[in-house]
Amino acid sequence: MDGIMHDSDLDGDMNPEANYVPEGDGAGVKLGGVPNARGIGGYPTADGHRIRNGLFFRSAGLNFLGKDGLTDLRRLGIKEVVDLRDPSEIGLWPYRLPDDITVENIALIKQDNSGFDPSAAFNATDGTEARRAVETMSMADMYHDIVARSGREIVGIIKKPLDASECPMLIHCTAGKDRTGITSGVLMSLLGVSDDMVVSCYARSGANLGEAFRKAVMNGLAQDEDGAGQVSAAQTAALASPPELMRGVLAQLREDYGGVEAYCLENGMSLEDIAGLRELFIQ
Repeated sequence: MDGIMHDSDLDGDMNPEANYVPEGDGAGVKLGGVPNARGIGGYPTADGHRIRNGLFFRSAGLNFLGKDGLTDLRRLGIKEVVDLRDPSEIGLWPYRLPDDITVENIALIKQDNSGFDPSAAFNATDGTEARRAVETMSMADMYHDIVARSGREIVGIIKKPLDASECPMLIHCTAGKDRTGITSGVLMSLLGVSDDMVVSCYARSGANLGEAFRKAVMNGLAQDEDGAGQVSAAQTAALASPPELMRGVLAQLREDYGGVEAYCLENGMSLEDIAGLRELFIQ
C-alpha cells in the first residue's frame, strides 16, 4: 500500500533479536517526521496466515509531525488516534489534528505507579534528576504494572478497530515502544502471532527512534560533565527496547491469566469480539 517502506533484509533463523522485517506496513510507514511509525501488517501468524495491512498503526508522539505529516495521516486513512501518554507528557509535547481525526487520550501509566517513569528520564536536565530516575528505574516492573492494572484500557483500545468509524487507527506514546509496544503486542498475540514475532516487532523500536528523537528528548541537557553523563544514561535506558521486556509481558499473560485470550476476556472483551478481530485482521 502507499506509504509502506520496504526492507528486504530478512534474517533466516527468525531470531527476535535479528530485526525480522515483514512484507507489509509492519516494515514501516512514512509519517511526516514521526519516528518509529509502522503498522502490524505482514507479520505471520503461527498457523501460516498473515496480518492484513492498513488497519492498525503505531508510532512515537505525533508532536513530531512535520509539514507532510497530515498528508501522510490522510494517505494512511487514519480516523482515530489514541494517545497513551500521561498529562505531563501531553503538556510538554502537545499537538493538534483536524476535527475529522478523533484524538482520545488513554493514559496507561497509573499516577501511583512505583516503577520507572519514562517521562522523568526523558525530561531530566541535571544529574540529580537523572540519578533519581535511574535509582527508581525498573522497566520490567513498569511493564508488569501496565499489564496488571491497565487491562481494561488496553482491551478497550484493541477493540476499537471493530468499529468502522475508528479504523484505520493509530496509537502512540512518547517513544512508541513501551505503552505502545505492550498494547500492540497484546493485539498481535491475540491474533495468533508467535511470541518470537511479537518480540521481534517490539525489539525494533530502539533502532527505529534514531538520533533526531534522542536529541529532542535530551533538549536542555545540563552541561556539567557528571550531570551530562547521568542524564545520558537515564535517557539511553528509557529509549532501549530489549527483547526480554516483551518476553516478560508474554510470560505474565500466560502465568497470571492463562494466556492472552483469557486476559482479554477478563478485561472486557467477548468471544464475539475476538472472532471479529481475527476475521478483520487475518488474511
